[in-house]
Amino acid sequence: MHFLHEVEGFMPHGMCILWRPELMFLHIASDALIAAAYFAIPFSIARFVRMRDDLDCGHRALALLFAAFIGLCGLTHVMGIITMWHPIYITTGWLKAVTAIASVVTAIALYRLIPRLLAIPSAKTLQLEIEARQKIAEELDAARAELALRVDHTEEELRAAVLNQQQSDVLLRTIVEAAPGLIYAKDPDGRLLLANRATLNLIGKPWLEVEGQTDREFLADPEQGEAVMEHDRRVMAGGVAQALEELVDHPKKGVRTWLSTKTPMHDADGRLTGLVGLSFDITERKQLEARLRQESRLSAMGEMAAALAHELNQPLGSITNYVEGCRALVARQTPDSPLLSQFDKAIAEALRAGQIIRHLRSFVSGDANVRLPEALSGLVDEACAFARLGAASPDVVLDVRHDAPGLKVTVDRIQIEQVIHNLVRNALDATSKATRPVLQVTSDRSDDGMAVVSVADNGTGLDPDVAKTLFEPFVSTKGKRGMGVGLSICRTIVEAHGGRIWAEPALDGGTVFRFTLPLAEPEDDDR
Repeated sequence: MHFLHEVEGFMPHGMCILWRPELMFLHIASDALIAAAYFAIPFSIARFVRMRDDLDCGHRALALLFAAFIGLCGLTHVMGIITMWHPIYITTGWLKAVTAIASVVTAIALYRLIPRLLAIPSAKTLQLEIEARQKIAEELDAARAELALRVDHTEEELRAAVLNQQQSDVLLRTIVEAAPGLIYAKDPDGRLLLANRATLNLIGKPWLEVEGQTDREFLADPEQGEAVMEHDRRVMAGGVAQALEELVDHPKKGVRTWLSTKTPMHDADGRLTGLVGLSFDITERKQLEARLRQESRLSAMGEMAAALAHELNQPLGSITNYVEGCRALVARQTPDSPLLSQFDKAIAEALRAGQIIRHLRSFVSGDANVRLPEALSGLVDEACAFARLGAASPDVVLDVRHDAPGLKVTVDRIQIEQVIHNLVRNALDATSKATRPVLQVTSDRSDDGMAVVSVADNGTGLDPDVAKTLFEPFVSTKGKRGMGVGLSICRTIVEAHGGRIWAEPALDGGTVFRFTLPLAEPEDDDR
């Protein structure tokens, strides 16, 4: 690139004009002014681009190309002044080449931007648009003024509506909070959305701790919570209101029975949004219904017991007299006959039957029965011995076990022996068709401090339909062979003594009947 600095062989431009002062001044002054103007223009363009930050990339690039092109043109004029004295025409030529390239690029860019530049509205168009917008603004101001008047009226109506809504909300909230029952709402997942004070009192927690939780999370018993949620899911799946009974623990009253009416909630489009429920504590009502059923059973059994006593006392008396007469005849002829002991047992059983009928009639009629502390093991052994006498099969295995031999209960001996006797007789009947009939009678102490007697058999088990109403009057486990009063009487006797009786399937087949009795108090035991 050394030829850029070669000046030998060239003559300065001033020699071409013979160094005439007037021509020198004309060329130098003209080139200087042109260069000054060309240098000023790029700075103006750069300032314009910097201040107009709304220009897009195309316009900004075009402006910068113009600035570069004009600046290079200014440099060519500066070189024209220098070549008056120094013949650096090669450098000047390259500078003009660079200027030419910048000029061509600018021209091409300008040509390509012409459509976009033409799209820029003219001043007249802008003026018309401004006037149109001003007119629109005036119309908009007028509309705003009219709207403001309407808004004033609307705001007054809205304030009145809001006030009415607030009053309605307060009234509704007051009613919900004052309601004696539980009122609540839940989302489709069972999360609590609303709960009145009664509901929170049942849960035992403030609203902030239970909001958004499920019954399984906030109830003390998760199993009860899961049961309630299953009811909720069934109601929402059914799509209609349902009434059902639920068991939920009360913090102070224990397990309570609630009658719940639950209704699914839907939005305007029919989508399920949850459910709303209303629950009332019906525990006392259920207890009253149970007492009424008990009184009804007692009334029915009282009438039946009176009829049985009337019909059976005379035949039993006749049986006793006949057996005693037979015994006397045999005793005169054969004083050491083995039949005498059998006659004695028959007489004892007849007297016992009469005693049972009298006790039963006295019990159902409400007469006071004498209750004394008795050894539970003795009651069980004696009742099993009497029941064993009438077994249909001599091969039956009757296993009597006392896991707590010292237990005592304050009872009417005849009544409790009758309960055990009935249960054992039922078990013997249930195993009559078994290949190897086995009965197991057990006395023990339960976990809750009660005496419990169990009678298990390996029979065919209970019919599911019969099991539902097993202890109701006139429901028999023996089909047409039974009267259906034995288990009902057993239940009445056990409950009158403060216990309860129930049945459940045995693990290896058959059925287990169990009943509980309160243990004798120490002061009773001393009598």
